[in-house]
Amino acid sequence: MIVEKYSPNKNSFLCSLMNCHYIRFPIEYFLEKTSYYGFSQIELFGAIPHFYIEDVDTELCKKILSLCRRYSVSIKSFTPAQSLYPYSISISELKPRRRSIEMLKKGIQFCAKLGAASMLVNPGFGYETDSVDLRWGLCRDALIELGEYASQAGIVLTIEPLTPMTSNVINTSAQCAKMLREIRLPSIKGMLDIGVMNYMKETVNQYFDQLGDNIRLIHFTDGPGAHVALGDGRFPMAYYAKEIISNHYYGMWSLEINDKRYLSNPDSAIEKSVKWLRKNGYSD
Repeated sequence: MIVEKYSPNKNSFLCSLMNCHYIRFPIEYFLEKTSYYGFSQIELFGAIPHFYIEDVDTELCKKILSLCRRYSVSIKSFTPAQSLYPYSISISELKPRRRSIEMLKKGIQFCAKLGAASMLVNPGFGYETDSVDLRWGLCRDALIELGEYASQAGIVLTIEPLTPMTSNVINTSAQCAKMLREIRLPSIKGMLDIGVMNYMKETVNQYFDQLGDNIRLIHFTDGPGAHVALGDGRFPMAYYAKEIISNHYYGMWSLEINDKRYLSNPDSAIEKSVKWLRKNGYSD
């Protein structure tokens, strides 16, 4: 059984599964396996075929919640698919930018219906021919609009820094902290993705130095090159875990496993991660 309550006297943390690598299986299969492997909460990835935001309606929400009750699983965070295509809140083209903002507003509505406390947003990208200031300003204005909307729904948005291959707006902890200072909304926080942190040659302590209590979500997955099961990569994950805990982080840790190698057998990735958790003293 995975330990899911952080205790300052025990190396344990609040751990969640994501459904990224279960997309070739029904959502019920994923939720059943979530419970089977000892997890009680998830970060729901809003992509096809499980919960793509443009396909979502009230009936699908009811179905997901019914399945969650059946398997004693709660949805703690929602992450609508929004990288590269077909959405960006930082593009200077009005129509796609407004569509992106409205899509995320719809995501906030369904996030609340699902009982999730937070929703991940990413900064998107702008034209390379636009100035850095223009891309930044468009992103900031969109986040302010979304943050005010999220506040009314009781949802916290978590900004995800991304690698330069995905975003040309926010790539580092310092940039994320700068955006939060300019937005100045309690409904918008930051998050830490181990893969992005490593790619940008940052450290756990740098993230906490920059963002502190504003870190509300951690994507805790091995690498590099892909988000793989714990132990399948070369990252010093045990060291990262100890650093995170030493910074008195009490928030959500999520296993965002999304490498294609697991699509035909997603259970294997969870089994490897659980084995790593047990080996390193993070489970019963």
